[in-house]
Amino acid sequence: MRYILTFNVVLFLLISSFAEAQQRNPQIGYVYPAGGQQGTTFEILIGGRQIARSSEILISGSGVHGRILHGYAGMFINNSDDSKVARQIYNDAKQLLETGNLSPKQEKQKDNRKEEKKEQKQISESQKNNNQVKDSVTTTEEQVLPSPETIIKRFPYFDRLTTPTPDDLQLVFYEYFAPRIDRKPKETLNQGVLVEITIDPDAQAGDRDLRLITGNGISPPVRFLVGTVPEISELEPNDSTAPPLNALEIWKRREAPKTIRQLKPLELPIVINGRIRAADVDQFQFHAKAGQHLTIGVRARYLIPYLADAVPGWFQAAVSLYAPDGKKIDDAASFRFDPDPILCVDILKTGVYTLEIQDSIFRGRDDFVYRISIDELPLVTSVFPLGGRLGSSVEADITGHNLSEKNTRLDLKHGEPRIREKSFLDKNWLSYPIRYAADDLPELLESEPNNNRKQAEKISLPVIVNGQISEQNDVDYFSFEGQKGSRVVLDVAARSLNSPLDASIELIGADGNIVAANDDRADSNGLNIGLETHHADPYLNIELPADGIYTVRLFNTIKRGNSEFGYRLRISPPQEDFTVYCEPSSLFFNNKTQPIKIHIFRKDGFKGEVQLRLSELSERAGFQLEEVRIPAGTEETTATLSMLPKYNGKTTEIVLEAVTIINGKEKCHSVIPIDNFEQAFIYHHLVPANALVVAKPKGRLTFFRK
Repeated sequence: MRYILTFNVVLFLLISSFAEAQQRNPQIGYVYPAGGQQGTTFEILIGGRQIARSSEILISGSGVHGRILHGYAGMFINNSDDSKVARQIYNDAKQLLETGNLSPKQEKQKDNRKEEKKEQKQISESQKNNNQVKDSVTTTEEQVLPSPETIIKRFPYFDRLTTPTPDDLQLVFYEYFAPRIDRKPKETLNQGVLVEITIDPDAQAGDRDLRLITGNGISPPVRFLVGTVPEISELEPNDSTAPPLNALEIWKRREAPKTIRQLKPLELPIVINGRIRAADVDQFQFHAKAGQHLTIGVRARYLIPYLADAVPGWFQAAVSLYAPDGKKIDDAASFRFDPDPILCVDILKTGVYTLEIQDSIFRGRDDFVYRISIDELPLVTSVFPLGGRLGSSVEADITGHNLSEKNTRLDLKHGEPRIREKSFLDKNWLSYPIRYAADDLPELLESEPNNNRKQAEKISLPVIVNGQISEQNDVDYFSFEGQKGSRVVLDVAARSLNSPLDASIELIGADGNIVAANDDRADSNGLNIGLETHHADPYLNIELPADGIYTVRLFNTIKRGNSEFGYRLRISPPQEDFTVYCEPSSLFFNNKTQPIKIHIFRKDGFKGEVQLRLSELSERAGFQLEEVRIPAGTEETTATLSMLPKYNGKTTEIVLEAVTIINGKEKCHSVIPIDNFEQAFIYHHLVPANALVVAKPKGRLTFFRK
């Protein structure tokens, strides 16, 4: 019993130490705004946990530069002394903006604050030199309010009130003084960092990984987007298009001074950055002209894929569009299976239109960040085929909105990755890229009619069939000759390639009986990789029970169909392969070695051993990976990365490789960095990052940097 008790105590201490270490690690809760336009410089506010002492910001790729301005140990005013001084700073700025001068009373208060600051300094010196009684000093200090300079350093946005604009005044009022339900800060979002971002004019548009480095580690990455059109950030309150209240009503209701700024409709194209707070509904007006074909796209869940402490685990945005006469034109709370909504609207009448966004289940918090693009850029809604054979030339048919082309060439050059994206069409950037596959088996296009067993299209294995569920209740049949005891894989790629198809497959024997069937991927209880929460692509790996003609039946579980419901069906003997992931995607060398958790996803029954190694460039950079083998049949192991004396201490990227022999041939894949994110208190997902980043401490850190 004593040994059991001792073991339990040790286990408890280990778990407690691990939990405490996790709490010390920096975590980014949100970035606001979560992107910007090429060729601009602007400020972003990053909220999170244990980030106030950040020393460096890392943004993947080239052309985007960040400079830390301030760190904030708390983002909210939570005591009366701070609130009193903050309110006075606000009132002084309001007076300065309205008259150009401070009032005599304010000048006197300003002088008093100078005297208080002088007295506080004298007390501090006296305490230091004369070692006065502690209680006496404490009593005197309690009578001294914090200085305005202290408030400006301790809380975001107050530095703007030294030379205020109407928008600055309104921003500070809303953030600190206007009545709001969500005044109490969340612990996971209570610290902040203010960063100046500069995006070069020729910076590549698209996604970046953004990280912060502190004295305790590197934060997991969050998404930061580089755009091509002008951007604005919302200014609250903006939940109504009604005329602003007069000054007396504003003061009685303690609302922001809406009358000090002119609300003008936005000009297109535009990207709107905003946040949905508790019970918040944001509205924006914009000019649109008859004949425009607008695509209104929301990025919300895409920016912060998983929330650990919210159900369903992300910000579920909903948008509505209203015509100049106030009638609703359209609304959406998703786009197909994607939680982020998209509206495609043909403008029939020139005028001022109103766009409204809120959380579809009426929540709101500081990390409910969104970006709304309103423009006429192309949006591809279907691609066929959804890929091609490596080394071949494929012109894929595309449909969608604002497309100047009806087809586009897919990049199928040899190499990795096998799932690829195309982000430009005729030099036009696609904010929603084309997603397609590159494989190495023979391919063919489905031939209709093949709607029953008698019409089943005869195929030879191995093959990848590119097909479509082209109409409601469409069913596609394919037949092949099989031998008893041989193994056959049926693998569908549709939802994973952004097709709306929720496919199901059945394998039917020569006697007409179903040998096997699958709706959602059989291994969906294994690794949850990426943003998919519904593993809708089916998969079968089975041993054939007899010689004969087998038939594959493929259909949509929801019975819908059109040209957008494309798929790739692989029917082949097992093609053994693997993908290896390393966790986390950021390593901080406060010691000479760092552990890395290794996950392997085994494909088509592969059970062999895999060896890990560092790339040559990573070895030359001053790192060493102990000889690590992922044993046959296992799914996880731990590797150790060591920092050698020749490492120069600079933040750098490391590349791991995974190698094995399959059927007498060497297979080598780059290891994909990932981070473990929790969704809705229980589910865990491994989200890929752009690179494995390593860094080491850079000396003493302070809260405030300028």
